Amino acid sequence: MTDQDPQSPRVAVLMATFQAGEDLMPQLQSLLEQSLKPARIVISDDGSTDGTRARLKSFAAQAGRDGIAVTVIDGPRRGASANFLHLLGRPEAAAVDYVALADQDDIWLPDKLRQAADLLAPHGSAPALLGTRSWEWDSATGRRHLSRPVPGPHDFRHALVQNFAGGNTMVLNRAGMALVQRAVPRVRDVAVHDWWLYQLISGAGGTILFGQEPRILYRQHPGNQIGANRGLGSKLARFVAMLRGTYRHWNDLNVAALMANADLLTDDARALLERFARDRQGGIARPPGALARDGAASQGADQSRHAVAGGAAEAAVKNRL
Repeated sequence: MTDQDPQSPRVAVLMATFQAGEDLMPQLQSLLEQSLKPARIVISDDGSTDGTRARLKSFAAQAGRDGIAVTVIDGPRRGASANFLHLLGRPEAAAVDYVALADQDDIWLPDKLRQAADLLAPHGSAPALLGTRSWEWDSATGRRHLSRPVPGPHDFRHALVQNFAGGNTMVLNRAGMALVQRAVPRVRDVAVHDWWLYQLISGAGGTILFGQEPRILYRQHPGNQIGANRGLGSKLARFVAMLRGTYRHWNDLNVAALMANADLLTDDARALLERFARDRQGGIARPPGALARDGAASQGADQSRHAVAGGAAEAAVKNRL
């Protein structure tokens, strides 16, 4: 059985899997080696056929011997973001103090959950979301690079045009999770689940925390759905995506998901969302200063010039968008 102090905060880990391969077990093992043990782990598998389910069954038995409850469920089979939304709506996620999101192929450093609990604890009963930097890690060479920081302020004005952290680093407190579970049933689709979490929590007046100290090894390999935002190649990929209308489509999804939950937003956030949506419908490419005047954070001309017409071209490709 786990030797976790009964007074320690209870944490649930939500993991989405699909064709996870050999990289899955090291990540699962890193969850068991946390200094603050998770009370439960919920894994939604999206129809894997490569042996992932067998690995999950073996892991569930191992974790159970350590007193950690593992639940494996079937995913909706509509992609990673839909799979995470599916997980965020689960009842297990409402019965703990903190909820952490996990990707299937990273490695968590042993104090990841303890650090998250310590950072979130002072924020009490108000909704709060934590994201951190990460180590971009080449498992073949062992080399790692610190992920790029995203300048603040990290608020709803900023969230409309850019994510702030990778979903694989994100942790919600109980109040934040309660807000998310009110919102999830109303959402048909989102651009990316982590960006939507940032928008929802900040738009509802919650606290956004950005930790500078990385606590995960973010595995870099050809199978990354979205890799690190580093170098000329990543800049070219973002530019091509903007030309193809990808970012505009993402903003369409984000606006629809936020409008469906407009009653959960603050008055100021709702008004800003309405202006943002109205300007996009009118095809207005607003200059950088206009968003700032309306309260949408401009992180310099390079970020804000993409905000309405072209979509959020700096919408954190590294940050899992």
